[in-house]
Amino acid sequence: MIEPFESEFSRWRRRPLRLLLAALLAAGGGHPPTACAQVEADTLNPYFRIPGGTLADALDRFSEQSGLQLIYGADLPRQRPTPETVGAMPPAEVLNRLLAGTGLRWRLLDGRTVAIQRPGSEPPQAPGITRPSPVLPPAYTPPALQTGRMELSDITVVEDPSRVLPAELSRSAFGFNKSLLETPRSVSFISDESIDLFGLSAVEDLVRVVPGTYTPTRFGIQGGVDVRNVPADTFFRGMKRLNLQGHTPTVLSALDSIEVVRGPPSPIYGMGKIGGYTNVMPRSGRAADGRYLDSSRLRMRAVVGSYERSELSANVQGPLSLLDLHGGYQLFAMMLNSESYARGVPLDAKLAQATISLDDVLGHVRLETGFSAQSSRSAGALIGRFTQDLADHGRYIRGVPLVNLDLNGNGSIGYLEYNTASPARGALSTYNQALMQRWNWPLDAQGQPLPLRDFPRVAGIPQAMYDYLQTHPQADPTGALRAQGVGGPLPASGYLPVGFVLDPATVGFDHLDRRRFAAFERDLHADLFTAFIDLIDDHDPDFTVKNQLFFDGMDQYKISEQPFGTDQSPWVVEDRLTLTHRAQALPSWLRLNTLGALNVRYTDSPSRQCFGDFSTHRSDAMAATWVDARGGMTPNSTFTNCLVNSDIDKDGAPVTDHGRTRLLEIGAGLMFDAELLRSLDVMLGARQDVSLARNIEYADTVAVGGTSAAPGMPAQGNSAVHGWDQGASWSLSVSPHLPYDLRPYVTIAQASLTLDNNANRLPNPVIQAGHIGQSRLSEVGIKGMLLDRRLFISSAAYEQRRINVHVPDDPTITAEVSSTITRGWETEIKWVPARNFFTSLYGLVQKTVYAPNRGGSILIDARSLGFEDVRDPATGAVVYPAEAFLFGGRAFVQLPPNLNAYREKQGNPNTQLGMTLQARLDNGLGASLSGNYFSSVYAGRLRLIRLPQAVVLNAGLQWDRRVWQLRLDAFNLFDEQYFRARNGDTLADLPVSAMPGRRFQFSLAASF
Repeated sequence: MIEPFESEFSRWRRRPLRLLLAALLAAGGGHPPTACAQVEADTLNPYFRIPGGTLADALDRFSEQSGLQLIYGADLPRQRPTPETVGAMPPAEVLNRLLAGTGLRWRLLDGRTVAIQRPGSEPPQAPGITRPSPVLPPAYTPPALQTGRMELSDITVVEDPSRVLPAELSRSAFGFNKSLLETPRSVSFISDESIDLFGLSAVEDLVRVVPGTYTPTRFGIQGGVDVRNVPADTFFRGMKRLNLQGHTPTVLSALDSIEVVRGPPSPIYGMGKIGGYTNVMPRSGRAADGRYLDSSRLRMRAVVGSYERSELSANVQGPLSLLDLHGGYQLFAMMLNSESYARGVPLDAKLAQATISLDDVLGHVRLETGFSAQSSRSAGALIGRFTQDLADHGRYIRGVPLVNLDLNGNGSIGYLEYNTASPARGALSTYNQALMQRWNWPLDAQGQPLPLRDFPRVAGIPQAMYDYLQTHPQADPTGALRAQGVGGPLPASGYLPVGFVLDPATVGFDHLDRRRFAAFERDLHADLFTAFIDLIDDHDPDFTVKNQLFFDGMDQYKISEQPFGTDQSPWVVEDRLTLTHRAQALPSWLRLNTLGALNVRYTDSPSRQCFGDFSTHRSDAMAATWVDARGGMTPNSTFTNCLVNSDIDKDGAPVTDHGRTRLLEIGAGLMFDAELLRSLDVMLGARQDVSLARNIEYADTVAVGGTSAAPGMPAQGNSAVHGWDQGASWSLSVSPHLPYDLRPYVTIAQASLTLDNNANRLPNPVIQAGHIGQSRLSEVGIKGMLLDRRLFISSAAYEQRRINVHVPDDPTITAEVSSTITRGWETEIKWVPARNFFTSLYGLVQKTVYAPNRGGSILIDARSLGFEDVRDPATGAVVYPAEAFLFGGRAFVQLPPNLNAYREKQGNPNTQLGMTLQARLDNGLGASLSGNYFSSVYAGRLRLIRLPQAVVLNAGLQWDRRVWQLRLDAFNLFDEQYFRARNGDTLADLPVSAMPGRRFQFSLAASF
């Protein structure tokens, strides 16, 4: 059967036929064209704009835009989805992209007809339709007609149903519409097919398929992704979002695609972070495709899994007519209800997305507008009392605090209560508090800092503990503790308050239930809203205009009874105008595209917070009093939160930080993309940003001060600063074209970055010192498409760093973009040898160091400080482990700067490997396998605890039948027990996350 060309007559009347045989020859299967054909291809490569949709619609658009007649048989998969294809390119390349994943070949039959067929079949015959004679461009005769000879080898198009190979065009890296092969930067693309196939649902899952995205995490606290061992930006449809601090889950299953770009953003996009960024497309992101559908389409998906997970989503797409305008729409909605591996940590989210696209709203201008709204509830949790013994053998130190701090018995500990029950000596300060103390780093005889392993061991127990046990001997029934005498390492204040120590009568050892995370934050809530209005005029492919208006807002809070509380409601609005121009009057050896952008961005970020986190280790995870909903917290480990009660005279806790940052950013960027001699790409860009930052700290806060008898130091008035700053950015990339589709490249870039913290705030000292920093990336790599374009390889070596910080006491050094140098190498390999099989591999080796090698106050345990175990004198058994002396509070040590042993940033494995594989049968049955290897790594900078290496395997079964798709997944198939460090440079040594064991998930989807 031959498909009729029912709409071809109108197309031929609308525009003359442009025979593009020369361009087809120029890209046909790697065979070199004649010189004449090459010149014609240079002149006549058309600009294609084919939206994603069905294959039949895409081929229809291709025929219209190329002027070529297509013939094909009834076995064409008409409804198969195809990616968006936009840009000036040979028609052969467009056909390759549209037919990718179908197993079909195309063959040129004559000067204007292309037959599409399966290998081994006879080409379909042209239908008996008499067409009007085409009008050819003046003075142009296709080279094949000139010679009277026409030859074109078969082109094999790889079937890639999961969109594993980089067939997509992307603007994410530089702003130009390029394939990932042509992009001189390390970029990974994850399609919605891969998201569903491998069950990617949370931030920590991304590392399964993308190198360099290992992200320290804790349950319920997700937020953004780390790229190359530093926090990364999140872009939404190409516009930068607010910092996602982590009060809301990042639901990957609500995304249509994810692009991960390593390194700072293009000069077109504005200021950004060092490591890179993710650019996400929502599930409602294909509204423009709806205009080509004859009716609406619906896809529904349901998921159930371990930990009471239930998820339901629906996606509707279709054509839209509004007044006299025509276009498309897409709607997506999702509900997620789940518990998590950490007991008592819920994960509930509701999400809605909507997008519409309307053509010709004003002349040739297309309107694309929509929103994404999300409401979520969760909690946060880490494993407290983490030791090397616990990491290696699961042995956990038990016990409850010796002194009761809840003096009035109302179930929570107020500010005045803990200062009364556990008094510090002398004037209170940041590191001299009832439950927070800091130790100086010991020095040797020459005044040099000792290695941590050589800290002096000091026998005895703290004075406050000794005094308490003397008056309460029942807490030390054998007298073993009092027999030690007064001793132990002293903090800088000279006195350790009694609230730090555990009760000897309750101390012991047990095997930890790894699902009990006793460092618990009970309530996290966030409402997010993102909206956009894009006006696009691209009817002339040589000159396009795009204006993007973007809004992103958050209303979120965290109530932790450790205590920590934060209430944030930041929002940002940005407008970006982007112009592109493709030069025409150029010599044949030069092609030049130009892109310019101007953006204005305004951020308003108010927040109110209180700090403490004294209770990280106070709760006994194995106590009989454990309750999931409270994370095991008891009245003696539960502190009042300032968001619940900030009146310290009524058993409340003070607000310690209340302020507002307002930031105006204005910038302009210009980029050039040149192709020289059809064999060398050069990309050059530059940008200038200026910024005005204002910050105010309000007077309704209480700072640490006074004494334990009269604690607190109320602020004396508002404190406000403002300041202008500026920064320049530039980028240079060079990429020659080598045979066999090999593309080596070198990229050097310098970018400006805003030095805000993860709460989207700029502290006063940072504004005064300059709130714009600088980063630099050097990357050399090679990409290639081999084995008939079935094998994609990308490999890169890189160095990235902050470059404008030179002294350890720079006030901007502890911003979220902390001053580090990362050097590494990464390689990705993706292979699709057949339509029903694919596999991918990646490897990464990297190391991050602090530059300069700054010091700081870092969390530490009692054993490392030099406290000693208390042993039974008769048996030698440990009756009171050294760690128990400080589990009731928070202990810090002051790390001196420039100690080489602690220069490396820890928590992120230096060696990481990943693999994926899927095989399918023709009857719709399939199986998938994925796995990762993570090398051992220290949990924190002081290298107190080494987390073991891990090999994690996941497997799945799939069945696709007509409109139905079924998935059954098993994650961590062999129940590997492993850990992941928490985020942060100063708090990461002791509390960590135990990662989930074996778990299952089943999903059912249907498309109508």
